[in-house]
Amino acid sequence: MSRARRYRFGAVAALLPLLALSCLAHAGEACYRRDTGHPDVLPGCKQTAPGTLVISKAALAALQFDENGLAALQAGHQYYYVRRNGRHLPVITYDNGPDYFQEGLTRARVDGRIGYYDTQLQPAFAERFDWGFPFENGSAEVCNGCHEGPPDAGGHTGIVGGTHFRIDRQGAHLSTAR
Repeated sequence: MSRARRYRFGAVAALLPLLALSCLAHAGEACYRRDTGHPDVLPGCKQTAPGTLVISKAALAALQFDENGLAALQAGHQYYYVRRNGRHLPVITYDNGPDYFQEGLTRARVDGRIGYYDTQLQPAFAERFDWGFPFENGSAEVCNGCHEGPPDAGGHTGIVGGTHFRIDRQGAHLSTAR
């Protein structure tokens, strides 16, 4: 085999992992299990539009649900919590996975704003915010008019600007946070 042919084959072989990653990036409609230790594709589940899943009965039956009746999935860059009846909620990403439930509530971005949802995937209250931190000791810091700042060396972004205040579990304003 000539040196030129070996080089071309080597270049193609070097590109194969990149092509595979590219295909995975475009296969954002497939659902990946997050209910087990292995993010395997879940047959019978796909993301049809941002925030919307179609899940077959067979796919639901294959999931491992936790004590709250929830399983976690990922489709594209979006994480979801799913209930046994197929109800699902797209939640924000936290620590490279779906947002945790803190004091029985998780956060989801709906129409560009943060809302809080219970384990039934129902809104805890109507008000939504530009950002909201997890609940701790019965309250959470939220803000309006704020935005993500530049990432630090570790890739984490802070929330800057706006009006920060605390809310209780019913969404009532408690105090100014800053």
